[in-house]
Amino acid sequence: MSFDQPTPATEPTPKDMNIIARIWNVFVSPTSTFEAVRSKPRWVLPLIIILLITGAAMYVLTPIVMEEGREKMIEQMEKRGVPEDQMDTAVERAAQFQKYSIAPSTIIAGAIFTFLLAAFWLFVTNVLAGGSARYAQVLGAYVYAGFIGLLGFLIKLPVMWFRQTMNIHISPATLMSESATETFLYKLLAKFDLFSIWGMIVLGIGLAVVGGLKPKKVLPWVVILYVLFWVASASLSNLSFF
Repeated sequence: MSFDQPTPATEPTPKDMNIIARIWNVFVSPTSTFEAVRSKPRWVLPLIIILLITGAAMYVLTPIVMEEGREKMIEQMEKRGVPEDQMDTAVERAAQFQKYSIAPSTIIAGAIFTFLLAAFWLFVTNVLAGGSARYAQVLGAYVYAGFIGLLGFLIKLPVMWFRQTMNIHISPATLMSESATETFLYKLLAKFDLFSIWGMIVLGIGLAVVGGLKPKKVLPWVVILYVLFWVASASLSNLSFF
């Protein structure tokens, strides 16, 4: 006499996707991408793609970054009463360094901050929201969500080049006058860029999926922390050493 033993219910394995499909679905069906990330993070190649494209774009924008940096540097030195000859020497040295360092430093800093912020979002997902994600899963979610910001950057790149300024965004700040660009309100509203908000929401979805949570458990934390960061960034940018 035999008895059929009940088989335990198992969670269905999500259909895997190649890298191109994962990137595409970040924009059109983010949940499916992050379900694949939860199963197999595969973050290395996407991170390399983001870093190389960003580095190449910053290489193109280097003259604009240098000119804006030069203007701010001169303004700060004038406030401190630096003699003109010392000012010229300092500006020239800075220009020589920036000419070849902006693109590589963008790539290096981007990689470092990616790993650090993934650790931070792991803490948010598991400790604050009660999830069960692994570091590689959160790292994958953060990297794939980064393609939203990369798309926004590439869309704004021709406008930056045409107008010769890095100060291009799709936000409520565009409704303010040019004379208000140095105010706290302008800098804060500029943070609420369309692609920044989109990327924030997609990241929240990604953290929820890899953490085995519902989005409503994670999204409030992501939104609150992003807004706090934007407020702090806008405040600090008005200090004399920024």
